[in-house]
Amino acid sequence: MIVIVVLSILVALAYPSYQTQMIENRRTDGQRILLEIMNEQQKFYSRNSTYTADLVAGGTVGLTYPDPNGDGSVPSDKEFYLVTARACPTFTINQCVELTATPQGGQAGDGTLIYNSRNIKTPSGKW
Repeated sequence: MIVIVVLSILVALAYPSYQTQMIENRRTDGQRILLEIMNEQQKFYSRNSTYTADLVAGGTVGLTYPDPNGDGSVPSDKEFYLVTARACPTFTINQCVELTATPQGGQAGDGTLIYNSRNIKTPSGKW
């Protein structure tokens, strides 16, 4: 009985640390897709002198990502994040693009990751 109590206490102490570590590890999924899409945005800009908010395949000027949700959002490889693009606040799309990775499922408590073409990443503590 004492062994079970001790093991229960150890599990109760270790599990929150494990969950925190898993969220931090899965965050790289969101960071990776933001960096990948921004690289594609920079290529698009060099060809067209503008960025695009259209990330999905089949769009008029979009990049080549699939659109499984039908809403213009792009899922990360492991589907822990959905990425959207828009013009940066106070700028037009030909001046600056902002990518937003919104966490999904078990990652939802992590908070949104934002990266723009002026190389500003927020929240800074998660990069």
